[in-house]
Amino acid sequence: MDYLEGLSDDEIDVISVDGPFNFAAINNAAVDCVDTENICFLNNDIEALDDGWLAEMLWRLAAPDVGAVGAKLLWPSSVVQHGGVVLGANFSAAHAFNDRMDGDPGYGDLLQVAHECSALTAACLLMRKRDFLAVGGMDEIRFPISFNDIDLCLKLRQLGKRIVFTPDAKLVHLESASRGRDSAPDRKARFGHELAMLRAKWGEVLLDDPYYSPLLGLDSTPFSSLAWPPRSWKPRANLPPQPTVPPIGM
Repeated sequence: MDYLEGLSDDEIDVISVDGPFNFAAINNAAVDCVDTENICFLNNDIEALDDGWLAEMLWRLAAPDVGAVGAKLLWPSSVVQHGGVVLGANFSAAHAFNDRMDGDPGYGDLLQVAHECSALTAACLLMRKRDFLAVGGMDEIRFPISFNDIDLCLKLRQLGKRIVFTPDAKLVHLESASRGRDSAPDRKARFGHELAMLRAKWGEVLLDDPYYSPLLGLDSTPFSSLAWPPRSWKPRANLPPQPTVPPIGM
């Protein structure tokens, strides 16, 4: 808190959001306070490894049909923490390449080249403010802490926007270092409710990620196993995802 209070001397605005911790509400409040064209969500447990990460992400966002750009994130051990998000794993969403070390090319060289994916983590996410507002920002009611970034990316894709991951922006992410993990006993119920909401709203989309082969398995580690039998042989099309209205009472 002392550190945050001292930031005002550096022409950095610090805002306070009352009430229980709500990641989506905090980010929505922050966006309301800025008048820039682009916004970058950056968690407080992120450490940059060089000075070029933001320029790389801005370059990717320059394409008018790109809605959001995400970075390659590493744990301090140099294991990949985020290489994009794959939909459908355990009927949810999972970070790709958690089983790979930094420098590994990844499945099909996906950790070496910028590419589209269905979603990204908001731990380090760059996008245009007008696109954020066009989709209503983060859903602080249905997804106050978990899956708000997945929901945000899917809403951007609804508008026909592309979601781009770039490995050339690389940072260290301690992941939940300040807040703690959702596996804690006092958080399991809340996480379970948000997961149920994700499945209720985007269930059909979770089952058909256009960027993930139906020949690959949907266990907790994407790109690590084959599906048997394959899920579908129909031609895949990258169509705008369509949500389902969650049942009354959820």
